[in-house]
Amino acid sequence: MLLILLLTLTLVVLPDNCWAWGIGFHLQVGSWLLDNSAALAEPLRQLLARCPQDYLYGCIAADITLGKKFTHYLKHCHSWRVALQLIDQARTDGQKACAYGYLSHLAMDTVAHSFFVPFKMVRTYPSVMLKHAYWEMRMEGNVPPETWLLARRIARHDFRANDELLRSIIANTLFSFGTNKRIFNSLLMLNRLQHWQKMMRSMGRNSRWDIPAERRDDYLTLARTVTESILRQMDQSPFWAADPAGERALYAARLLRKNLHLLHVSGKLSPEEGTALVL
Repeated sequence: MLLILLLTLTLVVLPDNCWAWGIGFHLQVGSWLLDNSAALAEPLRQLLARCPQDYLYGCIAADITLGKKFTHYLKHCHSWRVALQLIDQARTDGQKACAYGYLSHLAMDTVAHSFFVPFKMVRTYPSVMLKHAYWEMRMEGNVPPETWLLARRIARHDFRANDELLRSIIANTLFSFGTNKRIFNSLLMLNRLQHWQKMMRSMGRNSRWDIPAERRDDYLTLARTVTESILRQMDQSPFWAADPAGERALYAARLLRKNLHLLHVSGKLSPEEGTALVL
């Protein structure tokens, strides 16, 4: 229980750009795509069918790196450039599947960083604490149990060949790749604990800021749509224009949130006026 509390506190106080969707959400979308891969080009469909575990590992591996903002933007791990480098440098089938999983992760994150998180940050302007990491954990609370069983299988798998590929491309930030991977493994283990999952669900039940089921389904559907489009249409997909890191959207959301909060605490913006502005 102490481990859960310590890592939860770490997630809450980390800078806003720590993650987008959580491990569970990425695995949920990735497993859906594996089950609905008929529309993909036949070589890619066969590759993912041969190496599903490697693909799913890639779907979460983009979040191995902590302190993403402490690197040059050309080397930012949440950039299309890095994903394409991984695909280009992959040599084995497993590495190629992992690289396409990494690309899928970034596709999912365009929805989180350019839509879901910015809106929720602005919507909850009266609060001081409910920022980026909080909303990611809220979405994790609705991930189905079978996805957590999948996370357990992923955690037991040997992905050293994939890690060699990732290490060769992804730049170090605050920590080396090895240190980042050890921290990531701890988070993956945490996501397997039932106490953690119950705590995330409890967040939603006790919060005044609800995420209606139909809205959660909208986010999930949009993430699936973007990911399938990127893998199916490749360079013809319109979603390459979106930023997986969502830097502009998140920056604008932080400014709006800060200004609305100042107006709120000074009494210059009533709750009714604030709601009318952000909805």
